[in-house]
Amino acid sequence: MLSNDHDLSQKNKKLASLTDWVILTLTLALYLLWMLRDDVPLPGLLLLGALWLASIFTSGFLENLSPMHPTILAFILLLPVNYLFSPSPQLTLVKIYGLILSFSLFFVIIRLVNFRRNIPLLVIALVALALGAALLGLFATDFPDRGLGFIMRFAQMLPRISSVLPGADINKNTMGGALAFFPPLLVSLLWDAGAYKRMLARYPRLKKVPVSLYKPLILIVLGLVLLALLLTQSRGAWLGTAVGIFAVLVWKDKRFLIAIPVGIAFLFVVISRTGDGTLGGFIAFLDQGQDSSIPSRLQIWAKVIHLIRDFPLTGIGLDALGQVYPVYFNSFLFPEYSSTLFHAHNTLLSVALEMGLPALILYVALLTSFTLMAKRAWKHARTINRVLMMGLVCGMLAHQIFGIMDAYTMGKSLGVIMWIYYAIMSALFVHRGQMIRSKPEENHPDPELPKAARIRRYVLIGLAGWLVLTFIALSLNQVNIFVALGLALASGVALGWILNHTHRFFFRSEQSHDLLNKS
Repeated sequence: MLSNDHDLSQKNKKLASLTDWVILTLTLALYLLWMLRDDVPLPGLLLLGALWLASIFTSGFLENLSPMHPTILAFILLLPVNYLFSPSPQLTLVKIYGLILSFSLFFVIIRLVNFRRNIPLLVIALVALALGAALLGLFATDFPDRGLGFIMRFAQMLPRISSVLPGADINKNTMGGALAFFPPLLVSLLWDAGAYKRMLARYPRLKKVPVSLYKPLILIVLGLVLLALLLTQSRGAWLGTAVGIFAVLVWKDKRFLIAIPVGIAFLFVVISRTGDGTLGGFIAFLDQGQDSSIPSRLQIWAKVIHLIRDFPLTGIGLDALGQVYPVYFNSFLFPEYSSTLFHAHNTLLSVALEMGLPALILYVALLTSFTLMAKRAWKHARTINRVLMMGLVCGMLAHQIFGIMDAYTMGKSLGVIMWIYYAIMSALFVHRGQMIRSKPEENHPDPELPKAARIRRYVLIGLAGWLVLTFIALSLNQVNIFVALGLALASGVALGWILNHTHRFFFRSEQSHDLLNKS
């Protein structure tokens, strides 16, 4: 009898794994189609939904629960509301498609990256993703026609995808924000002290992999990513990348901190020799050929905050700023002077504007959970896992610094990279016990409380905490929008902290079992 039950369990696991791979393939295919057409065929969505239902029945949708799951479920609850209140439902629906596919990819990656043997393939997949982003950056970016002359001349020599696929051009800042994810990760993988080679040696099937080509390949991909990043002339992406790489170097060797005073001294020299020798003159020099972007961004942020105050609960709708902005800020008496605006030029403000303060709390909670999961998983991680986590954290840091001056709105086409980073970190955290072994471990539930009950309670606590924090932030909106925004940011940090610490409480039995096996 026990043997029959074991065989049935193994068959269910194989069926679940096969279903997950089909979901991954279909999700990637639909995402590529969505990027090309701004639409997802209904049969494809229905098939994806049917596969997820099959997966739920075979292995449970929340079987690999991370601190990010309640937050993403809350985002899913906001999507119908955002669509209903959008002044441009068709534009909003396009972004909702992108988010739904990103969520599908997030959930399936956590299920597939579930033990240590997956790491070599995962690293290669990330390098391939970086290579794909670099090639898009080189051949599909709408490079600026102003700026540094030698960069412009080189960019004009490159062939363009738009000559084959009209309308396939990608905005330079969008491309820069996507590329900023990768240099810190690639630098971390390059400086791995032989961890990848040692890991391959543990698996006979992978010994045929040409390890000698591994680091040269990463070096080539890093060069292509940096070249594409240079051609975008996105200063926010440049700054984010520089900070991200520096963070990796300092994390690996604290002696790189000496670069801080050296850099400050060099900056003073540059400022003194630029323009009129003042900080204001230096900033004006940086803004040359860029439509004085710093002053214009300050004006944009002021207008965006005004709109957030008027739409604090639902937001104006994903990708709907182009429809709302002319109604609020353009002149009806002198329409020839009217202008439009398509995003908020700041990621946090963009989330609050398009989806409301509730979404801003969730977005910050995701970043907080990402950081805390990395901190907890780091303590018991093997070397290659630490190398990977270091690159993920510093890559996310680079992208968020880019987001200070530019917006990566929710559902943007290349925004899936962020959800892939979230998913990988969640997988390294949830399966951290299995990540120190070569084989997956059997589940050992807590007999005092069934796992399904713990999952329900955990998710309900997360959603209830989000609703309470949202109510508090909204109640202060009419008093002072800046106070409401500040409280929403603080609430996001608090929600992320609560979700991570309650996760430890509800699932401590699995964690203690994992650590006991390790010791």
